[in-house]
Amino acid sequence: MDFALSPEQDMLRDSARRYLANDFAARRRGGEAADGARWRDYADLGWIALLGPEDAGGLGGEIEDVLILAEEMGCALSLQPYVASAILAIGLVDLVAGGQQRLDILGEMTSGERRFAPALYEPGRRYMLAPELRAAASGAGYRLSGAKTLVVGGAGADGMLASARLDDGAVGLFLVPMDNAGVFVTPYALIDDGGAIDARFDQADLGPDALLGIVSVDAIDDVLDEARLAQCADALGALERAIEITAEYLKTRTQFGQPLANFQALQHSVVEMYIEADSIRSSLYNAIAAFDRGGREERRRAVSSCWVKTFDAAKGIAGMAVHLHGGIGMTTEYPVGHYLRRIMVSERSFGDVEHHLARYMDLAS
Repeated sequence: MDFALSPEQDMLRDSARRYLANDFAARRRGGEAADGARWRDYADLGWIALLGPEDAGGLGGEIEDVLILAEEMGCALSLQPYVASAILAIGLVDLVAGGQQRLDILGEMTSGERRFAPALYEPGRRYMLAPELRAAASGAGYRLSGAKTLVVGGAGADGMLASARLDDGAVGLFLVPMDNAGVFVTPYALIDDGGAIDARFDQADLGPDALLGIVSVDAIDDVLDEARLAQCADALGALERAIEITAEYLKTRTQFGQPLANFQALQHSVVEMYIEADSIRSSLYNAIAAFDRGGREERRRAVSSCWVKTFDAAKGIAGMAVHLHGGIGMTTEYPVGHYLRRIMVSERSFGDVEHHLARYMDLAS
């Protein structure tokens, strides 16, 4: 399989790199994370529509195109919830909704007019996707009772895509407006400067149209695998930039009258970081190939293998990058420490290393 970028993909990467170049500087000014105009820019650039179906205003792109963007976003430390609110949210709506409702919602999402945050995880249940949030029939609609946690991108979103269990035991996906009187939201900052919310549903009444459709837990997991792969690409972009910053720093920082880059022990450390990053890219390519072959079990094994390889190595690489900087690596004004914090948050977004190692072993048995 040829993994060389096409001319169009080269243009996509270069345009993303130029646009995202100042994201870290904007964050230090306090405006990047909360600026809704940035999300509309993503829509104008076609990034949100990239994986959207063509019949609903999307571009019908390939997973490889999205991974190029995700890698550049990790490199730039972008705080926009692209993986959650574009890749995962659009995939869920496309999977579950039907008819004109599907076309309307996807059209609003791909145009940047509305943004939704997937709410799939619940307190005390780690990464279990089978929901305990209850959706009881109430009149012509539904009444939701329960809670969701770690809803990334929930702050500033127009609504949540919440999985809930119906009276007959089936799992439904609900579109829940943030301004619903029965929804109580607790926003908080993550250690990478991003944001998430916890949501409590206190008999939140919804109309019949709030139920987008019935969905299996396996189908949700399939859509999550695309988001997981994008999260691995994001982490790879972050790591490669952290290595570049570290190599540049060692060339300019002097000790005992010479640059730190002249010391063989430090050279070996940087080389090992590059080798580990290359092994992550190889694992990512293997997962992309599994997606193209299309078998569910093979795809799941490849994604979990990629997740374990990425984040098992990433914490060591990012930690070494901070270590080689010394004290300056711990300051908030300098970017290298932010890459470590981004890796720590990313690893727990869609299942940590232990979760995916267990998933891989279950699939291999």
